Amino acid sequence: MRENLCILPVELAHQREVVMDDHSWVESARQGDEEAFAHIVRRHSGGLHRAVARILGDEAEAWDVVQMAFLKAWQRLDRYDPRYKFSTWLYRIGTNLAIDLLRSRSSRERVHKAGFEHRLRLVGEGEGAGTRADRHEADRILQQIVGVLTPQQRSAFVLREMQGLETAEVGEILGCSATTVRNHVFQARKALREEMRRHFPEYLPASERG
Repeated sequence: MRENLCILPVELAHQREVVMDDHSWVESARQGDEEAFAHIVRRHSGGLHRAVARILGDEAEAWDVVQMAFLKAWQRLDRYDPRYKFSTWLYRIGTNLAIDLLRSRSSRERVHKAGFEHRLRLVGEGEGAGTRADRHEADRILQQIVGVLTPQQRSAFVLREMQGLETAEVGEILGCSATTVRNHVFQARKALREEMRRHFPEYLPASERG
């Protein structure tokens, strides 16, 4: 699936330019200009894939979701409200597809085994956690504990803590209030910390070990 998309990751320094340019490209795409939409795909596929992969924990599966997200976006361009950022609308489509996929998995055990290959930010990392070896160990641990999060918690945590999106924008993507986003992130942190305490207490600061 990856070869079907031309990846052009968007750097944070260019986000303002992206926002300014997207509307004109979308308007051309609305008129049936496929080249304009191809430009949109190149611009946003990298960032969308990173977010979806972190939610699903599966690189290949994430490309399938990204493909579906752009297809839906193309089919629904007439529904896009140009008063808002196009990337927010696109991420909402992709995130909803990822959440649906998580919900369709037969059991929590499958989520555990999906291979969460990206490093979530640990809350309360233990002594010496800054080394490469410890970061690798953190990845391994998180692969085992991330399944305790609900799809909403996982999505909110990834978008807010890993993608660095503002709380309000995460709320727009997930279709909920900023307060709900903050609650999802708080509950995600709490659940991850509790799983660390239960299964890997040696990686927590001494003050948090129960």
